[in-house]
Amino acid sequence: MSQKPNLQQRRLEMILETYRDREPRPGTELRQFMRLWREYIYPHRLRLMYAMFMNTINSLMVFVYQYIASQMVDWVLNGGKGIPKEQIQEHIRRLGIIFFCNAFSHFPEVLAAWQARYSITKIGQNIVFELRRHLHERLQRLPLSFFDRTQTGRLLSIVLDDVGTIQGSIGGIVVNFTQFTLQVLIGITILVSLNAKMGILALIAIPLYVVNFRYFRPKIREGNITARRANTAIYNRVEERISAIKTVKVFGREMAEVRNFAVAANNLARLTMYILRNQSWQTVFATAISGITTGLIMYLGMKSLQDGSMTMGRVMWFYSCAVNLFAPAVALSDLVAMEMPRINVVMRRVFDLLEAEPETADRPNAISLANANGDVTFKDVSFTYPGDEESTLHNVSFSVPSGAQIAVMGPSGAGKSSLLYLLMRFYDPDSGTIELDGHDLRDLTLLSMRDRVTLVMQEPVIFSGTVSENIRYGRLDASDNDVITAAKNADLHNFINTLPDRYDTIVGERGMALSGGQRQRLALAASLISRPSVLLLDDTTSALDPVTEARVRVTLNKLMKGKTCFVVTHRISTAMTSDYILVLENGTVSQFGTPNQLLQDEGLVKRIFEQQSGEGAGE
Repeated sequence: MSQKPNLQQRRLEMILETYRDREPRPGTELRQFMRLWREYIYPHRLRLMYAMFMNTINSLMVFVYQYIASQMVDWVLNGGKGIPKEQIQEHIRRLGIIFFCNAFSHFPEVLAAWQARYSITKIGQNIVFELRRHLHERLQRLPLSFFDRTQTGRLLSIVLDDVGTIQGSIGGIVVNFTQFTLQVLIGITILVSLNAKMGILALIAIPLYVVNFRYFRPKIREGNITARRANTAIYNRVEERISAIKTVKVFGREMAEVRNFAVAANNLARLTMYILRNQSWQTVFATAISGITTGLIMYLGMKSLQDGSMTMGRVMWFYSCAVNLFAPAVALSDLVAMEMPRINVVMRRVFDLLEAEPETADRPNAISLANANGDVTFKDVSFTYPGDEESTLHNVSFSVPSGAQIAVMGPSGAGKSSLLYLLMRFYDPDSGTIELDGHDLRDLTLLSMRDRVTLVMQEPVIFSGTVSENIRYGRLDASDNDVITAAKNADLHNFINTLPDRYDTIVGERGMALSGGQRQRLALAASLISRPSVLLLDDTTSALDPVTEARVRVTLNKLMKGKTCFVVTHRISTAMTSDYILVLENGTVSQFGTPNQLLQDEGLVKRIFEQQSGEGAGE
């Protein structure tokens, strides 16, 4: 009758089930390890070979010391039988030789250890640098749809934790594997040469290590996978809650967050102990195998000493070699059973990110657009976000000439922001075409197109750094005068002059030292400094007071003269000063025309005009 699992076991199984790997991919581990070797380790092969050689010298010196000790017993101490008086001087001379051999043999050991450690650290740092550089480069090239479905904490965990784990495992897997294997092979060779019977006994123990390894490896591998995912869950929770700390405090959820974090941290702790238990049992059985085998070898060695087939020194050497044979055998077993599953898990996460599909590449004959007038045309454009079932935009068609200002209006979820994202080519339409100056956006190089089209988002992102660095982000080669001009055009210059260090003032992480309106104007200044042909404003004046908005609108009208400007807005006052109004409802164009034309028609524009005019009169 099977024993029912206790509460602790059931709780652990629930945690394992929560984070268990549900995407088994046979062959992936070997393929990714070969890629790690080919692209990141192999270029350092000469230094790696040097490190392995130095490490081998260092590790094999133990056999030299054991041989010296055996010679001390047989050659100097006469096998422990005593030294005749007439041979004392000769044995003192031999003792001096042994002493100097032993002393000077430590110099190559110290040198080899230092060189191996330095080389491995150098290789690890180079690999970490290359991996993190490639990961960061890949993150810059991934489409928005990837970030829509991937949590930031997971990406941080991969770039910081997982790459660091790979660095720490390079020496263990590549160098130590070679070292331990050589130690085992050389140890077996010495044992067989000294006494074939006892050497064969040592060989019999090797399959027992394999059985031990095959039993515990699946458990350790599963523990590593679930622990990495639990660790990522903690990263996600911390990153999300710190980003939304105001929301946490608004609803008074500090203690609830403390409890939830404690649960997540406890899950990780349980998984870590689960891994440790299996690793410990694996080591216990490996150590037991080596202990029993070593004991048998010691017994046979004593028998050989008694029957005179081996000298005391040779027995000591044999025993020492056996001990130093099974120590690396246990270490090799631990390396394969513990390090390999851990490195396989992090390699899968790292290379899954490196192999993620990048943003749509330029077509073979894509045109580099040196300049643009700003004629924009949508032709039967339909678009659905990846993973969604319903379309966001359906058969959207309209055309605006260069220099026009277009107000985009509509209820929430109508597709206004999606329209601007398509113009920025954050996504490509499912059907239809979007043209800039008669060119399909997909026929233009992405970089040159985005030099001509600029978006100021509804929730502007401000980077840690100075005010001038944030403005200059729109054009890195902009002069100080260009920065000041852009700030003036965004109605920000006067405010900047009130700051302690003016344009060199640190704005803090995400611009938390600034108000919402100031952040929007700072983002607007960064867009204006890039000198766009088409400017897209995603409700960016919503946080501005009416007076400031009016001043910014006057400046924009002046700056964008002869250029195209799309403005997502809910204010009828902004829409009435535009050349055209585009109304989206349920993902389709319900109205398009000049403000005066649309005021004559029954529709959203007229309803909003009457509503906001009435509210103004009531005030």
